[in-house]
Amino acid sequence: MEFSAETIAKALTAIYGKEFDIDSELEAHIFEETRRIFAQAAAEGIADSVESGADVPGDEFLKALRESVDVFSAFRTHRMQNDIAAQLTDEQGQLKPFSRFAKDVQPYVRHQNRAWLRTEYDTAIRRAHQAADWKQFVSEKGMLPNLEWIPSTSPTPGADHRVFWGTVLPVDDPFWKEHRPGDRWNCKCELRATDKDCTARPSGTEKDNPQSGLENNPGKDGHLFSDKHPYYPDSCASCPYSGNKLMALFHDLAGSKKHCNSCRKVEKVVKETKGLDERKDTNRKEYERLKQDPDYINVKYDKKSGGVKGAHKGHIDHSDEKPIFMGLNPTQLENACQDELFHMGHSAIFCNESIQTVKGQNDTALDLLLDGKRMDIASVTKEVINYRNVLRSKNSQLHRFNHLPYVEEKADAVCLYFHDPEMFSEQKVMDGMERLNEMRYTDKETGEEKSVKVAIKHVYCVVRGSDKLYQYDFDE
Repeated sequence: MEFSAETIAKALTAIYGKEFDIDSELEAHIFEETRRIFAQAAAEGIADSVESGADVPGDEFLKALRESVDVFSAFRTHRMQNDIAAQLTDEQGQLKPFSRFAKDVQPYVRHQNRAWLRTEYDTAIRRAHQAADWKQFVSEKGMLPNLEWIPSTSPTPGADHRVFWGTVLPVDDPFWKEHRPGDRWNCKCELRATDKDCTARPSGTEKDNPQSGLENNPGKDGHLFSDKHPYYPDSCASCPYSGNKLMALFHDLAGSKKHCNSCRKVEKVVKETKGLDERKDTNRKEYERLKQDPDYINVKYDKKSGGVKGAHKGHIDHSDEKPIFMGLNPTQLENACQDELFHMGHSAIFCNESIQTVKGQNDTALDLLLDGKRMDIASVTKEVINYRNVLRSKNSQLHRFNHLPYVEEKADAVCLYFHDPEMFSEQKVMDGMERLNEMRYTDKETGEEKSVKVAIKHVYCVVRGSDKLYQYDFDE
């Protein structure tokens, strides 16, 4: 049980090349391999319990267990990538050659990737098994009201937990909140449901107490490890994913408890990392395809973010036009929007706008493929109450485009670009769409007043200097 050599090689290359933020992001290769290994451990433990006669746990519990694997994998990856990054520089603080860096981290990688990973993996299996067992104990306590502590199956058991061997107490006894098999690393004790008479409640010593990260009962909370595990932060203020450190500090000072296993900020990082490797692979393939296509120019791939950009030769260039905002002309604003998306890790490809009608005029066109979705860019260059007018203009453009005879997939999105970040307002997006839906017009043929048909279902906002693509979805 260990990471593949390929995973380690890719991770070392990413860390050495600073392809991600070592402090607030996750190295995707290590994270995915960690997730895979511990998800396998949880599945194996559940399967063992079911084979022994327990019922398959409910979907909600299995979902909680999977999510706890994601969170544990995130913090384990963060610790590992930072420990590896600590070897980047020499005694004088100079960046080591890659060959020396890769050699120097090998002792750490071998320990973390083999001996300690095996300990964690085996413990995860047993805790998942015990979690499923606990569900069964609770459901059957009407017939088998007590639990018996079964001695370790290890051929050379340690001294810890010996005092608990043979203890028989009710399922609901407070003792089981304080001590259970699996609350110490490599513990191979077990619990068994029984109708035997209860014994006296034993008193253990400090060596029998749960170890950090193993205090919780995974059968109750669905967490494979607790957030007291050494990989986890001591507080929200010290969490690498807390974002606003000041707000996190206020959270701590107010006496609020951390909740790593259900924290939305940790969940966000996990989701982003899950999709990052796949998106990078997709974008890399798109880059290689476009590089070979003679109809595309200025095709580039960002190794750090995984972004790809390029332009069809038929994309209309307005470089000769006068500046319209902050010293930039329309083409320069489009390029600035594309660059923001590119450095965020998205695929931003300028489309062919040169298809002509039978009269020799350019057909209505949309200028951007954003992650494979066709839309048009609109630069917001004026302070307004809301964005209704720019959305109305793009809505009309979408209708014209969608009615072209050769358009097979209808477009339903627009991209608003804010070169001046102060002009961006989420509320103005919402208000603009609300006003657009309220607009009416008079039918020229019937004279009837009708509602404007709204083609826009998705609004993407790109804000200069932000590392986030804002997306707003609207019901039909």
